[in-house]
Amino acid sequence: MSKKQWQEMSDEDKANLRKLAAEAVRKASKEGSKIEKFIYEGLTKLGYEVIFHKRGLVVNDKLEVDLFLPNIKTAIEIDGPAHFLPIWGEESLQRNIRSDAQKAGLLINRGFVILRVKNIIRNLSQKNMRDTLNGIVVELKKIEKNFPPVSKRLIEIES
Repeated sequence: MSKKQWQEMSDEDKANLRKLAAEAVRKASKEGSKIEKFIYEGLTKLGYEVIFHKRGLVVNDKLEVDLFLPNIKTAIEIDGPAHFLPIWGEESLQRNIRSDAQKAGLLINRGFVILRVKNIIRNLSQKNMRDTLNGIVVELKKIEKNFPPVSKRLIEIES
């Protein structure tokens, strides 16, 4: 959904979307989102060691990354619409943006690469998820071949 589509939605539709999103976020925080599970399974099948919802990479033990590949010191963050659209309001969006930036900074300063996947497609098909997995694998191969310098350790892709 684009920002324009969001702005054109009725207040009732926005409230409905917020309710659905809140339910999905609660569920995903416990068991992972559909795309997180798909990426985890795909990377595991390709031979990568992947830790799901990893904590403890930095001093702040509440900080959790969606997927962590310890062998190549890479954290993968799958960002849904609440990370770039004001689904729960502008204040919440700005809080998410700040939190994402702080998390990235902490991880980069500890020597990790952050691969941030901007999940812009509302209903991901199997093809969309395979394409996202392939895009991630392309980036991981680059990291494996030549670990990036600090200034290039935040990598962003869209799905």
